[in-house]
Amino acid sequence: MPENALASGDARRFPLKLALRSLAVHVITFILVVVFGSIATVLSPFTRGEIVFWLGRIWSSLVLAVAGVRFETSGLEKLEAGKAHVLVGNHTSNFDIHAMILALREHHFRFTPKSELKYLPIFGWALWAGGFPFIDRGSSAKARRTMKEVANRIRREGITVIFFPEGTRNTRNEWMPFKKGPFVLAIDAGVPLVPFVLHGARRVQGRREFWVHPGTIRLEVLEPLPTEGLTYADRNALVERAREAMVSAIGDEKARGIS
Repeated sequence: MPENALASGDARRFPLKLALRSLAVHVITFILVVVFGSIATVLSPFTRGEIVFWLGRIWSSLVLAVAGVRFETSGLEKLEAGKAHVLVGNHTSNFDIHAMILALREHHFRFTPKSELKYLPIFGWALWAGGFPFIDRGSSAKARRTMKEVANRIRREGITVIFFPEGTRNTRNEWMPFKKGPFVLAIDAGVPLVPFVLHGARRVQGRREFWVHPGTIRLEVLEPLPTEGLTYADRNALVERAREAMVSAIGDEKARGIS
């Protein structure tokens, strides 16, 4: 069933309950971003940015609880503790971020937000204070420089970096082209490229949707793809291997608009 049809159908059957739940999620998200973001911005220098994740886990847990969302994982054991990885996955909902924050609580990781978010009051400031690498998608030269810096951080600090290679939240029922930057980064840093898929997030809340539906989001970590011995010339083949694994894992969920 198309996403919008699902949302409108629920709204007709449960208008008050659905509206109150959705409103509560938006309100608590805003309040916690303001409160936690302010605290994180001030205290990040004293915690090497880790307070962003300490507070982020509380934020995400509360948002999922208010939304009536269960979160499940499979395959997390494929991520070696204490080792750096480059993770690439599908992006269809605001809830993807909450899922990854909760799933990777045992790992030292960073997302790669777009550069415009750096200037967003409080939220963007907290990301900057937390050491998130902002990617300038409007300038290939700046994006390449940032990727070089991230590769150095991976080698120096052993951080895991998360990308959504479609570039933005997908509202369509087919895959968008993958950006090659994350794959080049994994090769450059010499760390495994790990595909993952999030199931059910779009059913909870699609892009630009007000309605928030109870449900289950499941993170599935797929088999890591080694990059030892690969060069820049192998980037396209690595993209295809990851894409094929993700498409296979999603199955027909994408076609039905519920991935």
